[in-house]
Amino acid sequence: MNRNLYYVFTAISFALLVAAPGRFAYGIIICFELFFLVLSGFLFSFLLKKLMLHEMNSIVTVLGLIFSTVLYKQIIMAMYPLIALQMSFVFYLPAVSSYMIGIIYKNIDVSTKVSVIDNLKVTGYFSVLALIFYAVRDIFGYGTFTLPSSNGLYEKVFFDKDTIRWGTFFASIPGALVLVCIAILVFIYVQNKFKIIKRIEDSNAA
Repeated sequence: MNRNLYYVFTAISFALLVAAPGRFAYGIIICFELFFLVLSGFLFSFLLKKLMLHEMNSIVTVLGLIFSTVLYKQIIMAMYPLIALQMSFVFYLPAVSSYMIGIIYKNIDVSTKVSVIDNLKVTGYFSVLALIFYAVRDIFGYGTFTLPSSNGLYEKVFFDKDTIRWGTFFASIPGALVLVCIAILVFIYVQNKFKIIKRIEDSNAA
């Protein structure tokens, strides 16, 4: 993937965060879903390799991701019914996002173990930035910090959001897009730093 396409891929991937309400609780649900889909996606891919059905890999993996999304949504509905209703279609965005498709097929030619470990690390970095993204929107946009609760959202109120009027900008879609741009820059910077470190380690090992 050349650099320009990589930046486009990264931007589209982070854009999926904008659809969900800007609450930290929703961010937790989405990040757990990403890990759930990564693991289930590789499970489907691994089974297809074992069954020698490589030509069906793409369509079965995508269908597997959708099935896993439905399963994950049912789990969340059992644990947090109100949150599941509020998130609605947002559950399905990660399954069909460029992020998930790119993650599943990024290391398709390497061993399953190496591929899973590498992509869980990438998902971990992505999730950290995603949670910071939701925390900023929650705290400055709404004046609260939220966690999932069986009754909806558990809120810790820090201040009346009207006391910091500029903060409500982050609760809006334009504010979310600004934060996404910042998150993309940070993500690319961190990725480049890790690539430099890896090249140095590889050259020292040679």
